[in-house]
Amino acid sequence: MVLVQWHRRKSRPELPPETAESFRGWVAKPPVPPPRVQAPAAPAALQSEAAAPAPAIDKPAAPPPPAPQAEIPVAPVPRAEQFAPEPQAVATPEAPKAPVRLGLGLRKTRESFLARIRSVLRSGVKLDEIYEGLEEALIGADVGVETSLKLTEAVRARLKNDARPEVIRDALKEEIAAMLEKVERPMADPQGAPLVVMMVGVNGVGKTTSVAKLAARFKQERGPVIVAAADTFRAAAIEQLEVWCKRAEVEIIKQKQGSDPAAVAFDAVKAAVARKAGTVLIDTAGRLQTKVNLMEELKKIGRVVGRELPGAPHETWLVLDATTGQNALSQAKIFNEAVKLTGVVLAKLDSTAKGGVVIGIAGQLGVPVRFVGLGESIEDLREFDAREFVEALFTPGEEAVSGSYAA
Repeated sequence: MVLVQWHRRKSRPELPPETAESFRGWVAKPPVPPPRVQAPAAPAALQSEAAAPAPAIDKPAAPPPPAPQAEIPVAPVPRAEQFAPEPQAVATPEAPKAPVRLGLGLRKTRESFLARIRSVLRSGVKLDEIYEGLEEALIGADVGVETSLKLTEAVRARLKNDARPEVIRDALKEEIAAMLEKVERPMADPQGAPLVVMMVGVNGVGKTTSVAKLAARFKQERGPVIVAAADTFRAAAIEQLEVWCKRAEVEIIKQKQGSDPAAVAFDAVKAAVARKAGTVLIDTAGRLQTKVNLMEELKKIGRVVGRELPGAPHETWLVLDATTGQNALSQAKIFNEAVKLTGVVLAKLDSTAKGGVVIGIAGQLGVPVRFVGLGESIEDLREFDAREFVEALFTPGEEAVSGSYAA
């Protein structure tokens, strides 16, 4: 590319005519080429050196190969283990606990009872003092005044003047067994109709729990069971009974809170007849034995279910808390006068030393003990057996737990 320099005239000077024409406007000025400078010739010595070939330069010797190094064992890097996802534990139903043995359940009652008897039956003591002390020991064991007197007189009549402690002890054992066996009788068994059992008792004795345990037992022995939630007064009674019935897998007949208890019992009996159920259990409201109106309500329930199924209720069982001792005996007296009891369910026998009340109920009221509660699980409601009870009561220590009757 040729650079062109442009020069603008600042003014119009007077020029000769021959040159004026060439200075109109802008006049292009040709570029001036730069001068060429020739480098001086190199000296002849240098030119000869440049023409001569360069001397050969020895290459450095190649370094010797490195000595082989000893191999250092290197532990192989473990590969990351591929862990399979751990299988989630599958919840398995807890195995049912073995039922409590009678000998174990009676431990507290047995230890207290035998300690009182041993303190009286000692060698070298006058016979009158022995029987006086024996009566006091039985009263202290919650047998009751009336029943304690009966037993003492029966032992005296049997032995006459024999004062040997072991003989008196064996005689007492036999008299208690005879008293309990005397009132034992089988449960009603209505042919072709459901067995109707009305459960009564004061609040807090374990009545609702006992109803559910009985339902599970009768389901195995007699077929389908229907439970009547006739405790319509207590706020949580129906819900509590529902939970227990679900656990026992039995049907429940209920109405809303405040409904007529007799109507609930009637519906349950009617449903049992229609469905050919084996047993009806009527859970009534807890009440104080001194409340006349509540006692009259129990009589009403009995009349109403009797109209639907003649002869019902076939059984009326009182649930007692064994831990209350003599108070349980007074409750049994009042309830027996109001509704004519046919049996007693003695709950919480394993939690007390006052199990002597079993003897008092039989001796004073003539009412059999049907079942005894020896623990929390459904299987711990045991059918009462007089001879088994007496053997467990009089057998000391570990013998009572491991004996054949304690199974």
